[in-house]
Amino acid sequence: MLKGLLVNNNSKNLTIIFQSAGRISKDLFERILNGSASYEEVKSAHEKYTWFKFSNYKYSDYYFVEDYFSQSYGWYMFDGGKSIINEFNEELSRFIKDRGYKNVTTYGSSKGGTAALLYGLINPNINNVFSLVPQVYTIKYINLKLSKYKRLFFPKDNPENEEYFDKIFFNEEIYSDKVISDTNIYIYTGINDEQFEDLLPLHQLLDKKVCNNNIIINSSMKGHNNIVMDNVPFINSALKIITLNQVMKGPRLKRVNSNVLLLKDK
Repeated sequence: MLKGLLVNNNSKNLTIIFQSAGRISKDLFERILNGSASYEEVKSAHEKYTWFKFSNYKYSDYYFVEDYFSQSYGWYMFDGGKSIINEFNEELSRFIKDRGYKNVTTYGSSKGGTAALLYGLINPNINNVFSLVPQVYTIKYINLKLSKYKRLFFPKDNPENEEYFDKIFFNEEIYSDKVISDTNIYIYTGINDEQFEDLLPLHQLLDKKVCNNNIIINSSMKGHNNIVMDNVPFINSALKIITLNQVMKGPRLKRVNSNVLLLKDK
């Protein structure tokens, strides 16, 4: 179930990078839907890893995790409508323990940001989370952006099951198996991101559960993709700071209160 590529820099730090959408083109989605796409073709698309240049920085090892579920994507949560969360989480734990990592950070943007946050919250072996513009409500996103391909993700009509995944971050059960008070949470978003308003109640919820819960808000009116891709140098620097447990500061950052930072867009 756990597939990906490990870049070994001989570090005791590990950064787990979950993949964003975009690995699969609209044309490939269409052929998956009509059954004309081969397994090898889809597998090859998932092996084009996002954020791969980050692995040049030697302060950490990097594991680029693939999201080849539901014949296309599964948000690292579901495969053909069924939950894979427990099994996937167990394999993550085994991977971390077998290699003896001491400090583990999850990272990802958009779809990858959703997974980085989820497994950072439920996995006791993960210390730090850096989640960029996560989809707090996954099914809401699918219905808006990928409704034509929804039967790949959920072959059967099961509204109750979909609601479980859509509200996963507000399900108290996911917090019951791990004491997350010592986990360092950093979420990066923007006031014009499509799920910014959805993210704020989650940030407030995490305030009650995590001592070091932070949100970095891009103050520009740029949309979902641009607030990430136009700020890659800042994101690269922030990932290093979070991984090495350093203080988040810089000329573009303004601290509003103890856990809210505003980022002035360049």
